[in-house]
Amino acid sequence: MFFVGKRDQNLGIRKRTVEKRVFLGPTSVKVIVLVILAAFSLFYLSQSSQSATKNYEISDLEQQKKDLNGEKERLEVESNRLKALSIIQEKASAKGMEQVSE
Repeated sequence: MFFVGKRDQNLGIRKRTVEKRVFLGPTSVKVIVLVILAAFSLFYLSQSSQSATKNYEISDLEQQKKDLNGEKERLEVESNRLKALSIIQEKASAKGMEQVSE
């Protein structure tokens, strides 16, 4: 049972019931409210810092993906160029053409 305010006048009298009383004064309520607000503030700060860290990780991974896609395109172009040269050489030898000496 919680009482907020002044204490009861009958505190010195022994009672036969097993009753526990907790008195919360205005100062105690203020301290409890401050502790709760501090806990919520710390929770909010930890969540926001975790989300910021995840955003940095995501942006790094997106940059890596962009770099790897660029490298893939470069390698595909190089592969097609080399294939084209080999196809030209095969067709030239099939038609009986010879290499020109320098």
